[in-house]
Amino acid sequence: MPDLFDFEVTLTPSPAAEPAHVVVFFIGPERITDAHITEALQNRLNDYILPDHVTFLVPDCHRAWIKEQCADKSSAVAIALERRSNGGTPSYGFSFFNEHGEISKYVKVAGADKGIGKLITRATENFVQAGMRKLVKCTAVLTKAPAGFLFSKPSSRASNYFIRAENLLTEMLHSHFLAFCCLKVIKDASGDGMREPETIYLDTMAFLPVALSIQLFQTKFGNQTIFSIKSFHSHDGLNDGSLVDAAASLCLISASTNCGLAKEWVKVNGAPPTRVATFLSFIKQSDSCTVLHAIEKPEDFESVTESESTDGRKLIRIHGERFIAQHTETRVLNIGMGHLPEGLQTKFFSFMGKGLFTCFSQIPERERYRTVQVDKDKLVRTGDFEKWFKKMLLEESPASTSLIIHDNDGASKKMAMDALAFLEAKGLKCEVVSASAFDPKTRFNGSVIIVAAAAERGTLLLSISRRLRSTQESGTRVYLVGALLGRSYELMAELASNLTQPPKGSRKYVFKPFIEIPASSLACNNHWHQEHKLLSRLLTFEEADVSDVMKARIQAFDKSTTEGLSNDAFWPSSYQPGQMKLTKGFAFVSGDSDVTVAACTDIFLTILWILQNARESAKIDQSKRLESGELQQVLLSPEIFSRYDDGIIQGAFLRAALPTELDYSAHETHSASMADIILRVVRGHGFERGDASMEFITALAIGKIRLHKEVGEKLRNNIKIALKDHTDAIKILFGEESPF
Repeated sequence: MPDLFDFEVTLTPSPAAEPAHVVVFFIGPERITDAHITEALQNRLNDYILPDHVTFLVPDCHRAWIKEQCADKSSAVAIALERRSNGGTPSYGFSFFNEHGEISKYVKVAGADKGIGKLITRATENFVQAGMRKLVKCTAVLTKAPAGFLFSKPSSRASNYFIRAENLLTEMLHSHFLAFCCLKVIKDASGDGMREPETIYLDTMAFLPVALSIQLFQTKFGNQTIFSIKSFHSHDGLNDGSLVDAAASLCLISASTNCGLAKEWVKVNGAPPTRVATFLSFIKQSDSCTVLHAIEKPEDFESVTESESTDGRKLIRIHGERFIAQHTETRVLNIGMGHLPEGLQTKFFSFMGKGLFTCFSQIPERERYRTVQVDKDKLVRTGDFEKWFKKMLLEESPASTSLIIHDNDGASKKMAMDALAFLEAKGLKCEVVSASAFDPKTRFNGSVIIVAAAAERGTLLLSISRRLRSTQESGTRVYLVGALLGRSYELMAELASNLTQPPKGSRKYVFKPFIEIPASSLACNNHWHQEHKLLSRLLTFEEADVSDVMKARIQAFDKSTTEGLSNDAFWPSSYQPGQMKLTKGFAFVSGDSDVTVAACTDIFLTILWILQNARESAKIDQSKRLESGELQQVLLSPEIFSRYDDGIIQGAFLRAALPTELDYSAHETHSASMADIILRVVRGHGFERGDASMEFITALAIGKIRLHKEVGEKLRNNIKIALKDHTDAIKILFGEESPF
């Protein structure tokens, strides 16, 4: 079968005139043959519905030869042109393009003219765009990342789509057509008195066939200007500065979402934008290059700016000209007893109902918010902590202890004074000093106890450790921390390792926390952040119609900058006064204690701890881990919200989960299951089963829960009917678009 690239272009003589539908057959730089013509007229043309005209797009250098062949009625070309398909053939002829890629001549072979020649010779750009559209459509150049993932590209912002321009080159005729599109770019590059480029720089060697085809076209036209072809491998090739003769060369970029690579090329090499062309982009025009074809941006296109965090989204990194293998199927995970962290049972009862924790509190003099913050003064006065602290002093404090260093807060100072009293009762004499007053210039001998009521990254503890290296000449160190609320198990383990590493030949130091929970992941407090933004916007634009309940919720957020959220960490119960509570027991702990005293913050911290353990713990089998792998998304099973149906537990799961773990948008079945559960809860608003209805409404509104498009639209309509008298919920769900 002869090589042909065919597409349809619509040409309009004037706004009021009827458009002409022209089927184009492109042959490339070589001469057209009778086989090409026969394949086009008798086979390929049948794929098009009633076109007005057919034209063969061929190089002008072959025009004299084609004229001779058509004049000789016995030639193979002339005979092929006389053949018709079964349905008959509309008017047809030849469109000739010159060395600059401009259609300069049209010759009719058969059929009525109808002024088609003038239309075609004015429509070079229409031909280019129609051909590019066909190429893009038939080669699937857009690759979408699996749900929950983003492509991380050096030339632009992370996004969920990647343009794989090399897919355009599945056939040789595709390369020839791309080369044809570049001929006009070469002409434009030699404007303003500049000499024609002699070198082509490619951002990927996958486009080498296009550059070679350009040379072939120029050879056929007897006007070769391109003598060398080089590759610079995208952004990596610009790291070391300008390239040889780059400013005078033609740069061809395969694809760029926002033409960022072209901008970098112009900046680094001082090249004029007329000498840079990008084949595919999402933007139609750029100040840095010529965009040969703009792809329509998908409706679900997402990108992350440089200032935005990608926490909660997995990145697929682009390395050179390769990026991913096929991703594995999405896995749905149910959380069970096998995911519980060690020590959860005893630790839960140690903080349950004691008001130790708040959520979403702003760090003083910083913009960042803490996901969970402990009340240090309350913590160090709880019975369980005091028992643990005395036990640690008894087991770990060495007889050589001569110094106690404490963090610069009152709770840590209390720990230090309690430690001093304990050691003095054992007959030891020690000094007590705060971290800020500790003088690293005075050398001493003896062991040190360092105490802190709470720590996150352990910056102060590491600072004390560094100062002790130059002052402590002998002895060990014991670090006792009330609550270590780190960002991940890995970072907490790294902190412990850094603090316990002794000088060579010495006994390893001791690091002991009372509570150790990876509760400070920045991704986890984004739920409150987005909720606050959403409610604040609603209050700004519709203050008169906002209920007292919503105003109280916004006021709680406003106070959280200093106090954090405690009783207002979740939406209030929909069926009883005050915050949501456990109804009877708590599935993840056992015992006779009354768990109904547990606050929302207690349950949130517990669920967050369980989910973090499910994501990160090395003790959990990989097949049961919640953490998504390089190319596999792991979703929380919708069944969780049926299995653990207390509103306070449902709210905790919604807030502690990462957005990727609740992104069911690519899975209609899972979306339908989740939608059924949400609708059941919402219809129960005002009753026990609908306790967490506002939590689900909020999670939908801020995009924390994502559903398949059709399922999501149906759910929102059903919610609107179910809550027609609940204006707060309707405004939250329908008043703003998702920020995610």
